[in-house]
Amino acid sequence: MILDTAKSYLVKEVAPLANEIDINSDVLLKALKGLGNLGLLALRVPQQWGGYGVSDEVFASFQELVARYSGALAFLQTQHQSAAGMLVQSRNSALQQAYLPHMGNGDVLLGVGFSHIRRLGDPTTVAIPVAGGYQIDGFVPWVTGWNLFSEFIVAATLADGGAVFGIVAFVETQQATGGAIAFGTPMQLASMRSTSTLSATLTRFFLPSDRVVFIKPAEWIHNNDIKNILRATPLAIGCAMAGLDIIQAAAQAKSLAFIDEAFTALDRELSECREAIAQAHYSTFTQKVRLRAWAIDLAVRTAHAAITVSSGSANNSDRPAQRVYREALVYTVSGQTPAIMEATLKQLTSPQRYHPKSQNITYSQVIHLSHVIHPDIPQWLGDPPVEFETVAELNQDGYYLRRFSLGEHTATHINAPKSFYTDGVGIDQYPANLLVVPAVVLNIKAQAANPDYTLSVADILTWEQQHGEIEPGGVVLLYTGWQNKWWDKAAFLNADSSSNLHFPGFSKNATQFLLQRQIAGVGIDTHGVDPGQDTMLTTNRLVLEKPRIVLENLTNLDQLPIRGTTLAIGILRLQNGSGSPAAVMAFVP
Repeated sequence: MILDTAKSYLVKEVAPLANEIDINSDVLLKALKGLGNLGLLALRVPQQWGGYGVSDEVFASFQELVARYSGALAFLQTQHQSAAGMLVQSRNSALQQAYLPHMGNGDVLLGVGFSHIRRLGDPTTVAIPVAGGYQIDGFVPWVTGWNLFSEFIVAATLADGGAVFGIVAFVETQQATGGAIAFGTPMQLASMRSTSTLSATLTRFFLPSDRVVFIKPAEWIHNNDIKNILRATPLAIGCAMAGLDIIQAAAQAKSLAFIDEAFTALDRELSECREAIAQAHYSTFTQKVRLRAWAIDLAVRTAHAAITVSSGSANNSDRPAQRVYREALVYTVSGQTPAIMEATLKQLTSPQRYHPKSQNITYSQVIHLSHVIHPDIPQWLGDPPVEFETVAELNQDGYYLRRFSLGEHTATHINAPKSFYTDGVGIDQYPANLLVVPAVVLNIKAQAANPDYTLSVADILTWEQQHGEIEPGGVVLLYTGWQNKWWDKAAFLNADSSSNLHFPGFSKNATQFLLQRQIAGVGIDTHGVDPGQDTMLTTNRLVLEKPRIVLENLTNLDQLPIRGTTLAIGILRLQNGSGSPAAVMAFVP
């Protein structure tokens, strides 16, 4: 409901004025007040304080929406929402009561000015405890919202390295005690100039204790940056969405197939990036930084593509493509840390962006991971039977030939998204390079003495402690020992008296965890990657939300090393196939 309300307002009232909002502070303020009229300016504030208390997922979607339709509005309201979030964390109940109930509707508009404490070296602002409060001296290089916000939260560094945060007036101030705040002129930013960002200088400024939001320990902001490294990604994603809107409109207007192709490729990549970010709860800091860099790179490339399809008209400063391109520059450096800068540069300079990745497979032996196919193999109830019919005899026809019949999910096989999604791709659409992948092996044979055992997140973490983190782009093979039951159909399917099957597999949580590791797929030596009792086929559905690898009925997994194997997966390119019997070979170093 909140997102529907926001989108309706943004599409009708904001998008048509996006270029004007970018340069005109009055129009920007009107747009901000419009969000306030809808109660959307304190979304993370608990309901007890007049907010909605939305989840991180809903707030991220909201941020994407605003950034999609106006970068300036997104940038400005983010400052206010951040200030509201800081007040929620405060122990100053008087400030909470005075501000929080009035922030969601925009009756109180509050900015922030604390990014300078992120800088390395000597602090630019310092605070000294004095009677009744703190004396602040120094320079705040960035404060957004001059003549838009009435106050802002400023931060100053204490002698022990901590920082005091307090609310001050966003106006030239001369205190009776001799303290003062002075502001520079609004910066001539490449984009979002209407947000009126400027610098502030505080001289012997007295901050009373009753205006203190909180005091944070040394390194707080750096630890906070690590914890919330992905918090700014929705703005970059929203910028990429804005670029895609321009590309899609150009495709419809110009009817050029290559524009459609560009839109489809970028749209698919954006979906993958959003999915990876949404599933990054268990990801390491390094992986999250890479995701942040990916979102930045996507914003820049999509905006550049919007410039490209707009042709010469994109040189006009009032064109949407140019505005979105300039907004991408802002999101590239917003909240930047050395780690983000490094990851962004690596993303931008990676040879894989421009040259196909070459891969050399070094191996000492090749191992079949596929069972021999014959008419008496284990199969799902209702699957078509395996049949062989001789159509030519050597002694009669001069050659030997059989016709065979079997289902797409028979024997050792690979599943495709077409199995579970009406718009999913068929196995014939899998590119060849997707079928040559590295693999790791997790051994749960001991646990699988319980036929209903499922791989857990704890199992994966224990494995990683011993063997290192599972890297992106590989297939995770689960060895249960079930391969040894293949020649006994009853034991392999392990049905009880009610025809319920019992064999081990991947749990839902483990699958989600592995997808957050950005794996290429999963495989197992049982009849399915889903445990026998999971009739919803949860792991299959999760993994095959996009073209990934799902291998079932594998064998010889006990002959593989834990790491280092490369799989070559041979498929039948069945048109619109839901899957295919697979000849899976393991190249072992």
